[in-house]
Amino acid sequence: MRSRCYAALALLGTIITCITCPYKADAVCVAEAFAAGIEAGLVMHLLPSCTPAEREAHAVRGEAVMDAVAKGRPVDLLGVIVRGDLIFDHLAVRATPRSPIPAPERANQADRVVDNGQRVVREALSIRDSIVSGAVRHRSADGTLWFERPVSFHGSHFKDGVDLSRSVFQESVDLSAATFDREAYFVQGQFAQRMDCRETKFGPSTRFHRSAFRGSLDCTSALFDGMAEFLEVEFEQPVVFERARFGLGTGFSGSRFKSRVSFSEAIFSREAFFGFAAFENKVEFAGAQFLGSADFSNAEFRQQDDLAKARFDQAPLMAQTKRLESTPPVGILETRNGQYALTLIFLVVAALLVAYAVRLK
Repeated sequence: MRSRCYAALALLGTIITCITCPYKADAVCVAEAFAAGIEAGLVMHLLPSCTPAEREAHAVRGEAVMDAVAKGRPVDLLGVIVRGDLIFDHLAVRATPRSPIPAPERANQADRVVDNGQRVVREALSIRDSIVSGAVRHRSADGTLWFERPVSFHGSHFKDGVDLSRSVFQESVDLSAATFDREAYFVQGQFAQRMDCRETKFGPSTRFHRSAFRGSLDCTSALFDGMAEFLEVEFEQPVVFERARFGLGTGFSGSRFKSRVSFSEAIFSREAFFGFAAFENKVEFAGAQFLGSADFSNAEFRQQDDLAKARFDQAPLMAQTKRLESTPPVGILETRNGQYALTLIFLVVAALLVAYAVRLK
């Protein structure tokens, strides 16, 4: 009887322990977590050792993310699952004190939609190495979305579409190693600082149509699995697409590269369009492969290009393309140093012949 009582007490103690200290494993799984208080941001860091069940238990609702954004608090998520949509159109609109487009440029863009207001993300937005199951949207046709602090989606997996068109990113943007299962739209985006998309996997449709990159762009080893549209884009700083892979049609038509650009060892599996593109600085295509048609019609190269070092399965279209004439290689005899060297060789040979003749006598 006494042993039964001890067993019952032990079982009761176990139950009490489970109730008062639930999910003991959470202490190992959760590296950092703060609730969104009056001043605090939304922070949740989960360790790589977390099990799928633990990640599900700590899933963050999309509404909680947008609530923190709307209240001007930072969002810092690492290794979490985000359930639900992130709809930035629900943010309050404030009057626009200035347009993100410079006045001279704006004067020539009458077909752009007039900016009637701003939705603002005041603090940093960081969702890294996470899974976002819902859509990420900003579809306002008459306003812009301003990100005043850095944005990082490094290593995250977006299972639904991402549309952040008409967004202004005032600080750096990090999309490196991220995966987009569906569309990734940044139409008419303004990128004031560096953007990183190294080893990023873009889905069936990627659009940066009529965007402006004021900082550098690095898409080294990025995969554009579907259509990639960089039409009428302005690049002010160095651009890198080295070892990038373009699966379907790729368009850089009408774009302007003001600084150095590299497509070295990039692979264009289908059509590639560079019509009316302007390359104002050094451009590199060494080792690039164009497996489909390549159209450089009406493009302008203001410095020497190296298209001859690329592989074209079909002859590229060069109608009215402006290129610098290749400088013919200069022979050694056409240089002054070459002539001096040749004269010296003749003198040495003559001296040896004279010495040999004297020796024979």
